[in-house]
Amino acid sequence: MKKYVNRQHVSLALALFVLYLAIVFWPHFAKWCTTIFAAMTPLLIGAVIAYIVNLLLRKYEQLYRRLFKGPRAKKFQRLWGIFLSYLSIFLILAIVIRLVIPELISCVQLLINNHSKVITRFITAFEHNSNLQEVFKQFDVRHLSWSKAEKVLSYGFSGTVKALMSTASSVVSVATTSIVAFFFSIYLLIYKEMLARQCTRLIDAYLGKIKRPLMYVIRTFDNCYSNYIAGQCKDAAILGIACFIGMSILRMPYATMIGVVTAIGALIPIIGAILGASIGVVLIFAVSPLKAGIFLIFIIVLQQLDNRITYPLVVGKSIGLPSVWVFAAVIIGGSISGILGMMLTVPLFAALYQIIATDVGKRERPGQE
Repeated sequence: MKKYVNRQHVSLALALFVLYLAIVFWPHFAKWCTTIFAAMTPLLIGAVIAYIVNLLLRKYEQLYRRLFKGPRAKKFQRLWGIFLSYLSIFLILAIVIRLVIPELISCVQLLINNHSKVITRFITAFEHNSNLQEVFKQFDVRHLSWSKAEKVLSYGFSGTVKALMSTASSVVSVATTSIVAFFFSIYLLIYKEMLARQCTRLIDAYLGKIKRPLMYVIRTFDNCYSNYIAGQCKDAAILGIACFIGMSILRMPYATMIGVVTAIGALIPIIGAILGASIGVVLIFAVSPLKAGIFLIFIIVLQQLDNRITYPLVVGKSIGLPSVWVFAAVIIGGSISGILGMMLTVPLFAALYQIIATDVGKRERPGQE
């Protein structure tokens, strides 16, 4: 009994000592964690890319096994799957850019032309305003201090150089991170079975007692996130294509670009539809206010059809999360990490909802019996 009490005292003392160290050295610990996270950012991005590409990879590998059978064909299964997966993504991006860029250039030119009219009106108003003319007439260059002017010019030059250096450094950093993340994602996809076996061995060695519940939690999160990503992409593609077809029938301007914007916005739950519609209304309003009103009615009807028919069939069943919790997940995720948080917290809440519902069901069964 005394040994047990002594062990309790020692454990409590160690816990208090660790808490004291955490409070005193928290700034250093937080700085160290920030440095480690910054160093791991390319690897984390690569892991996310690999997880998304793996959804396509599974489909291509299934198709490859159906078409090519035999031991020799299996050697090239993974390489062809990875190649076709990345090729599909790059082709989709290239097609989208090829379709959107011409309309984007046309839209920018239209906005510039409208902007030039505003500038012309301002100049005309200035010419007819005698008070502003008198103010500028009193402005004499001879009264300026050359030392002040030199300081302003030198500061402007140095500020421009610093801005250029900062921009160049940011571009190089983003490019380096993207390249490292891309190749790391390929590495993860090639050796994903080996990595899975290593993780399983670690769990068996150190967490063997809780292996079953831990693996259940991991599988639940994996299913929720993979189903959510696949379903959300399908729904976004359907909504974007439907928007393009409808706008083409109604002879709306910028049908391709607004269809793409609508599809991208559909990836964001709840708020994405509002963002896509707002951008479309603003762009079309620059051409014709009447067409902007027609587009607003069209996009509202399209969103209602998607929310009531397409989304429940494509995404709703795979997530299994009530709408009230979807709204809560979007609000919390947006407050924590903006748009990215909105997209990630919905499957997170879905996984937690499924785990808690299953556990509650198990606990209620003995009482009901």
